[in-house]
Amino acid sequence: MIVTSLLALGGPLATARAAGGPNIALGDAAAASSTHNEYHARNITDGNQGTYWQSSGTTLPQWVQADLGATERVEEVVLKVPAGWESRSQTLSVQGSADGTSFATLKNSASYTFSPGTGNTVTVSFPATQARFVRVDITANSGWGSAQLSELEVHAADGSSANLAAGRTLTASSHTEVYSAPQANDGNRATYWESGNNALPQWLKADLGSSVRVDRVVLRLPSTWEARTQTLKIQGSTNGTDFTDLTASRAYAFDEASGRSATITFDATTTRHVRVLVTANSVQSAAQISEFEVYGPTSGDTQAPTVPSGLAYTEPATGQVRLTWNASSDNTAVTGYDVYANDTLLTSVAGNVTTYTDNRPANQTVTYHVRARDAAGNQSANSSTVTRRADTGDTQAPTAPANLALSEPATGQVRLTWNASSDNTAVTGYDVYANNILRGSVAGDITTYTDTQPGTATVTYHVRARDAAGNRSANSNTVTRNGSGGGGSNLAVGKPISASSTIHTFVAQNANDNDTATYWEGAAGGYPATLTTRLGSNADLDRLVLKLNPAGAWSARTQTIEVLGREQSASGLTSLVAAKSYPFDPATGNSVTIPVSGRVADIQLRFTANSGSSSGSSPSSRSSEYRRPTRTWRSPTSP
Repeated sequence: MIVTSLLALGGPLATARAAGGPNIALGDAAAASSTHNEYHARNITDGNQGTYWQSSGTTLPQWVQADLGATERVEEVVLKVPAGWESRSQTLSVQGSADGTSFATLKNSASYTFSPGTGNTVTVSFPATQARFVRVDITANSGWGSAQLSELEVHAADGSSANLAAGRTLTASSHTEVYSAPQANDGNRATYWESGNNALPQWLKADLGSSVRVDRVVLRLPSTWEARTQTLKIQGSTNGTDFTDLTASRAYAFDEASGRSATITFDATTTRHVRVLVTANSVQSAAQISEFEVYGPTSGDTQAPTVPSGLAYTEPATGQVRLTWNASSDNTAVTGYDVYANDTLLTSVAGNVTTYTDNRPANQTVTYHVRARDAAGNQSANSSTVTRRADTGDTQAPTAPANLALSEPATGQVRLTWNASSDNTAVTGYDVYANNILRGSVAGDITTYTDTQPGTATVTYHVRARDAAGNRSANSNTVTRNGSGGGGSNLAVGKPISASSTIHTFVAQNANDNDTATYWEGAAGGYPATLTTRLGSNADLDRLVLKLNPAGAWSARTQTIEVLGREQSASGLTSLVAAKSYPFDPATGNSVTIPVSGRVADIQLRFTANSGSSSGSSPSSRSSEYRRPTRTWRSPTSP
């Protein structure tokens, strides 16, 4: 069975020997999937290139392996065929196992050329790995129909690096009293970290600063402590959040025989954060470590690339974030860059690529960083970060256009001007309304509009500003061009109107709906009663026309009415026509005209008596019980 990883063994390890040094498989036992006649598996470890192993028949794949007798940290094999043979290539992979049953791939399958010019010898290197059984699995041979090897030499890894955790930041899941995490790498074995009591499991983590190759951890306790065992495992992480197991959990003895230390070796891996997770302690109900040391291999490439610099982003289109950065350097070569979004690996690009475009919804906030790596798996520290903030959309409307005014440069023309609006982004246009209907639009840098209207038409204008997001300002002030037709024009129709009181459904809006069949009536006895219309801007008035329903069912009556007005710059109302009794008679159309001379934006009727009802002021009704007038504001018939 082939598996994808090797478990670290708990027993003592043989002394490491340098790669390129002695062949540690020489004379060791060997085995194969099959053999042909006298070409036995043992020939691969006899030290004689002239003898060889050959599998039986012509069926591939076939394998041959060496048993080193004990677990070794290995990182290289040398494969040979007899020196006098003609050139050939064999496709093969290298595998390792701790027990001879479950194998992991140490080097992926590839084609290797055995040429007389190179002594018919091939060297295959791989990351330092613990293994007792080293196997070569052959799937093709261009020179023969069987698998063939004369020597399988195995070389051990070099010694370890200096303590990679020295001077680095240590953190822990908890600590008791003064026994904090930094005391576990202060170089003083008498000080120590101790987790919170009665709360196992607990962990201690070292941040190595960048991703480097590691293969061994040494844990120590104070040398004077009594013996104990702690059950623990070693874990690794590239981001400090998501951890994977580097070893299986097991009990380690911290006693006199071990120097109150535990040395834990595992397959070389590239990681930045190394964590020890403690689940049991035979003496104290807490995790305890006085020194936490981390080591890596010294052979091969152990130097990480420099940090990518100058990370920046642009947004070439909606939903796209284009990242760029400056290239890293390395003692061998940068083979790739890993791009992270919100601390999660997003993608990887080749070592000669320094840009990446992410497809990301505009409503998401995302923070990016980049790491460089080389062929040995060494990774740089994180680059600086850049953050693309979520686009919540432009929701701020422009300010309302100010000082809308009109002039009439020629007959039938109304020229409007206004002051420009402002916006948090930009004003992209203005919409011009005539009698509350959109009349036309102009660009955001234009503050004038000329409308064509018959000279007899009375037209009220207002303007609204808008931006690119479609936000629209409030209405500007209004201006009215009074038509020249006979009888003037009714300025009150449809304008905002309010009353001091209302009875039943006879609301104020009935008084300027241009329909004498509907009416407003104030509450009974509610004198004085008022009815106020807001024209929106100053208008020159010459008369008010108040109407009741002209139907004969209405009896004649008088109402005492005062007319008040407010010029648009004034803060209050002033009297335009003093209180006076006005007769309403169906025989004369139930209509009263009150002459007025004034320029006002608001007009108010103040009722103090009604001979036909006990109610306050009114406009029209079809009922003989409720008799109130509809009103019409008339502008002068000529400018």
